[in-house]
Amino acid sequence: MIDGIISGKLLLAPKTMLNKRGTQYVIAKMQVYGWRGSADLHGDIIAFDSSVCRDLLACQKGAELSLCGIITPLAEINHGQPETVLRITAKVLLHGYVFQQQRGQGRLFSLMA
Repeated sequence: MIDGIISGKLLLAPKTMLNKRGTQYVIAKMQVYGWRGSADLHGDIIAFDSSVCRDLLACQKGAELSLCGIITPLAEINHGQPETVLRITAKVLLHGYVFQQQRGQGRLFSLMA
């Protein structure tokens, strides 16, 4: 498990689910952005926090978003091909994170300089 930030595009619209106790949570699937030439990564998102659930449900299929949370990479076989899937427990939905980083306004690039 890794604490981190990932960005990507929603492949499916977020969906509300209920556990055995009747507590609501949200699941979604996203295409995770990576470096050029890297393998395609898919992320399976799950959110339990009510504000994160509300923010995710406001997003539509194809929306670009960034999530901060617990990331667990898993190796799976999909149609006979090995694939890495990221399981993400979302803690915070970050608005505009990718665009701020591209413009040099994000704190991540200033830490690396």
